[in-house]
Amino acid sequence: MKNNYSSLENLTLQKLIRAGDQEAFRIIYERYWDKIFVICNNRMPQKDIAEDLLQDIFISLWNNPKLEEIQNLEAYLFQAAKFSIIKYVNRSSRVDFVDPNSYGLLDRVEELELDEVLNIKELQQLIFQEVERLPEKAKIIFNYSRIDNLDSREIAEKLNISHRTVENQISKSLKHLRIFINNIKSLLFF
Repeated sequence: MKNNYSSLENLTLQKLIRAGDQEAFRIIYERYWDKIFVICNNRMPQKDIAEDLLQDIFISLWNNPKLEEIQNLEAYLFQAAKFSIIKYVNRSSRVDFVDPNSYGLLDRVEELELDEVLNIKELQQLIFQEVERLPEKAKIIFNYSRIDNLDSREIAEKLNISHRTVENQISKSLKHLRIFINNIKSLLFF
């Protein structure tokens, strides 16, 4: 039956995989492992890390309860590779999780598709973690500015520092975050 499986379309194979068919999974794995590996290997410093990411992606695919609903498996796997790379980079930075319920990135959730919400939440979490890595004074000033919506004069009064220091700290923090976001973009749009 192996020869029959190789000619099946992805959606049919996905249904078979959901039913626990290992041969169908093997066919999908063989169709896409090299493409996904190239993506991971191009972005990861070591081949073994890329291989681990590849394995995690396919394990996740095997365990995905909504596998039959994926319309474009190749695009799904490419997106999974991108997010696996981002998660790896994020984990390797050893930054603690920060509550992703502020900064207003999800103000329009009800207007967005599920994939867009998930992408925004992922990006939001990465930004929060990067804010936590700012120097303590810069982080406090940035949070007063962006979370508490204080202007630079109010922050200066509150912290008993000059207005110019507040503006410089906000400017440096924003520059740092722009660079961070551009690095994420380069990972997402390769």
